[in-house]
Amino acid sequence: MNQLKSRRRFLKSVLATGIAAPLSMGGMSQLALAAGNPKLKVVFAVIPDGFGVDAYGGFNNGLWYPDTSATDTTNFVLNEMSQHLGAYKNQALFLKGMIINSGTGGHNGWQYVLRDSAGANSSIDVLLGKAMPGNNPALKRIFSGPHSTIGAPWTISYQDRNKLSPELDPYRLFDDVYGDVSSSSSAQTVVNNRSHLFDPINQQIQTLRSKLGTAERSKLDTHLDAVEQVVTDLGNTVPTGESCNPNAVKPTQGLITSSAEYREPVTKAHANIIASALSCGSSRVATMQIGRSADPVAITSVSTTRNPHDCAHRYGSVTEWKESRAWYTKQVKYLLDRLAAFPDPDVAGDSLLDHTLVVFTSEMADGAPEHMQDVPVTLIGGASGLLKNGNGQGRFLDLKNQGDRSHWKLGTAVDMQRVWTTIAAAAGTTTPYGGDTSTLSGIFTNV
Repeated sequence: MNQLKSRRRFLKSVLATGIAAPLSMGGMSQLALAAGNPKLKVVFAVIPDGFGVDAYGGFNNGLWYPDTSATDTTNFVLNEMSQHLGAYKNQALFLKGMIINSGTGGHNGWQYVLRDSAGANSSIDVLLGKAMPGNNPALKRIFSGPHSTIGAPWTISYQDRNKLSPELDPYRLFDDVYGDVSSSSSAQTVVNNRSHLFDPINQQIQTLRSKLGTAERSKLDTHLDAVEQVVTDLGNTVPTGESCNPNAVKPTQGLITSSAEYREPVTKAHANIIASALSCGSSRVATMQIGRSADPVAITSVSTTRNPHDCAHRYGSVTEWKESRAWYTKQVKYLLDRLAAFPDPDVAGDSLLDHTLVVFTSEMADGAPEHMQDVPVTLIGGASGLLKNGNGQGRFLDLKNQGDRSHWKLGTAVDMQRVWTTIAAAAGTTTPYGGDTSTLSGIFTNV
C-alpha cells in the first residue's frame, strides 16, 4: 500500500508537469483517481418559461414550491412539478424568495438569469469555468443548448457583455468535448492496455533516454514502470457503473436536432455527453439550457399542436399547462440520473453526483404573466459535502429574511446575483458584480 501511495504521489507530479498530457481523455480520468482529492463540479440546468408558481386551475399553490408553512424545514411534501425530482429529494435544497432584475419585463429574463442584475458582467457559469479548470485547458465550461436558439438567439451565458452561443447539435457537442474518437477503440481500452500507454510520446522518451547516463536512465525507466503500474492498479479499482468511454455516449445516428419529433432524444443526448465529459475530467463546469424563453418547439408527448410557450400561457387545458412544465423537470431528472451513474474522476468509489452541485432554475417564475418574482432555485447533489440539504433529508429554505430588495408583492426578496455570489464563494472564487453581493447564509457549509 505504501508503494502504491508513493507511485500515486509521483504520478501527480507527472501530471502537474504535463508529461502525461498525450494520454487519452479516458486515461487522464483514471489516472486522476490517484489523487483522491474531491473537486467540486457545478452544472447549471436552466429551463424556459418558468415553474408555474402562480395559482391556476385548482393548483392554488402553483406547481413547484413544496407544501409547508415553515421557512426552513426538512418536513415538506413535493408539489405537482417538483415531485418528479422525488428520487433526489434527500439531496436537494429548495430555495424560495429570489427576484431577477426588476421582477418584470416579459421574456427579457434570459439576459439576467445567470448574471448580475445590471446585465453588465459575465454569467456565473463562465466565472466558475475560469476558476475551476478541468484537465482540458481549452474546455473551460461546456455550454449545451438543445433547441435553445430556434426562432431567436435568446441564450443565457455571457462573457462580460458578449452573449455566448451554446451548441445545439449533440454531434458537434460531442466533437467539441472529445475531438476525433475512433469508433474501433475506447478510452477504457487505452487505460487497460499497458503496451499503448506511452506510444504517443515514445520518440520523446527515447530521445531523453539517449541523453541520460546509466543511473539516470535507470531512474527514468523505474518511474515509467511506476506510472504503468498505477494505471493497472487503478484499472482494477474503477468504480462500478459507467466509466469514461466517449464512444459509449456518442449520439445515435439520425437525430434531427431542430425537430420537435426528436426533442427528447436530442435533449438526452446532450445530458449523456455532459455527464461523460465531467466524469472524464475534461471540464468541471457545464450549462445545459433546455430550450429558450418563449419556447416554440412542441413537446409532442404533451401536445402536437400547441408549443410549450403557449402551454405556459395557459392557452390550452390545465393538463397541457401542467404536463409541459413537468416535462422540463423530467429532463433535469434524467441529467441527475446520468451524473449518478458515472464515477467521479477524482475520488475512487464515489459517483459523479457525489461531488457535483446541480443548479436548477429558469429565467421566469411563471410564464403566464411572464414575471421574474419569486423565481425558484433548487440545488441538488452531493457537492462534496458542501450543500446544507438537511443532513440528507432534503430541505426547503425561504430566504426572505435575508432579502436585500423591497418588492410590492414579495415584501422582501433576494437579488438573484447574491445566489451566484454565494455559489462562487463556496467554489472558492468571487463575482465582479456591483450592488449588493453579500453572501447568503445557511446554504453551504463553507460560506
